[in-house]
Amino acid sequence: MKESQPTPPVGGSSGPPTGLNPWLKLVIGFGLIWFCIFTFGALSKFIPGARRMGEVIEEYNIRATAVYYTDFEEPAEGSERIRDSLDYTPHAK
Repeated sequence: MKESQPTPPVGGSSGPPTGLNPWLKLVIGFGLIWFCIFTFGALSKFIPGARRMGEVIEEYNIRATAVYYTDFEEPAEGSERIRDSLDYTPHAK
């Protein structure tokens, strides 16, 4: 009679995983992200219009990362116009 071979587990081998330590992979991943940020960030100054945009941001003291500006007149007017156009839409008869 032939001996039956044990079936391997569904996920693969039953031994411990080999390769890099997961913490080392995490550190390498963060390092790659930082490398890309500082490399491509430094290259972004060569994008057409980026220098002018930076000058305008500095000139008008704009918080470029703000989601909504409440201390400038233009966004306030824009919000009022949007609100008014939604509240007072013309109705077809």
